[in-house]
Amino acid sequence: MAAFDTGWMERWQALVNQDSVTKIIGRHLTTDVLLAFGETAYVVSFVGGTIPKVSSDIGPESTYAFALRGPAETWAKFVQPVPPPMYNDIWAMAHPLHGRLQIEGDVKVMWQNLRAFTWTLDLMRNVEA
Repeated sequence: MAAFDTGWMERWQALVNQDSVTKIIGRHLTTDVLLAFGETAYVVSFVGGTIPKVSSDIGPESTYAFALRGPAETWAKFVQPVPPPMYNDIWAMAHPLHGRLQIEGDVKVMWQNLRAFTWTLDLMRNVEA
């Protein structure tokens, strides 16, 4: 199971920042997103196809446009090289019949940059645990 600790997030950040596709398709993706893996949460700053900052210091003053919140067990299935059915993307995990992921907040920027955002999440499957 993926730990989703700071080291894991740094490895994912490095993968995103080194990915040539992300630099192209993510050039307009500029937002802050809260990713919650159970009790562990981070605010991830996306800027033009890169992730310049991942913050684990979450408090009432933390700002972000939208949040993806799910149990760590759900995310651990999502990041498997070949995820099981209903864990292969955020839409399946957030489906009302499944309900393993909550998508909250102003998701307009996510919809405007959907391919880039989902691409960066898919890169989580390449992070060494």
